[in-house]
Amino acid sequence: MDIQQRGLQFLLPYMRPFRRQLLIGAFYALAGAAAQAYSPVLLGYAVDSLTVGVQPRILILYGIGLVALAVTFAVFRYWLRMLTGHVAAGITYRMSDDLFHRLLLFDKETREQYGTGDLHSRATSDFIYIWRFYSAGFQMSLHALFLLLIGCALIALTSPMLAAIVMGMLVTSIVVQIRLGRRMEQAFANVQAQMATISAFVEEHLGSARMLRAYAQEPAVAQEFTMVNQNYVRDNLRFVLQSGAISPLPRLVVQLAATVVVLIGGLRILGDAMTIGQY
Repeated sequence: MDIQQRGLQFLLPYMRPFRRQLLIGAFYALAGAAAQAYSPVLLGYAVDSLTVGVQPRILILYGIGLVALAVTFAVFRYWLRMLTGHVAAGITYRMSDDLFHRLLLFDKETREQYGTGDLHSRATSDFIYIWRFYSAGFQMSLHALFLLLIGCALIALTSPMLAAIVMGMLVTSIVVQIRLGRRMEQAFANVQAQMATISAFVEEHLGSARMLRAYAQEPAVAQEFTMVNQNYVRDNLRFVLQSGAISPLPRLVVQLAATVVVLIGGLRILGDAMTIGQY
């Protein structure tokens, strides 16, 4: 089965030795997201308490609570970042070790078909993104997921309709990003293929530089190399443009959701269906 069809399934064997760390990381993400999500709720209680009069002792307690939540969020986020960095290093090390042993098993025909530069280029590029997936992507995805679930649950306690609208917008955004991500995957695969072609071209022709000079083939090789580079630039530019068009989508949806919250929340406050603190 092709790796692109398997998705992330090929990473599962490398994740098994780190199951305990991944579970601990999920707990860190849950604790950090809970602290971040509950902070506005506690602030709302503090705002509502001002409507019955200013009580310095109560305000100090709310202030201590907000600081405690901020410290809790920072500590668990730091632990999560360090843990995911350790997992990323372990997984990429094991994968590179397996790659090295696999390269030793290649026969002469396979090495000649792909070329050392081709294989090294693809491996280096893939390892960089696997590292990013586990070090940054894993922690940010877990934190965002728990924050979304906890935040929508807290919103639902005040306004189920508002929570349903926000959840619907965010889920729609996720579905659209997944579909667009498939196009990005193909564009990135094309960039990888072009980079591998450049590496193989350089590897092949640098070793025969004297022969090319002797037979006056340098201009033809230079022209061919320029064409290979132009193909790489074209595919890479297409990938960058597509990525630039898709990247603002999550922030756009968040801003639209915030606008909906302001509109509906403001109308509910004016209708005495919600307090300022709840908003």
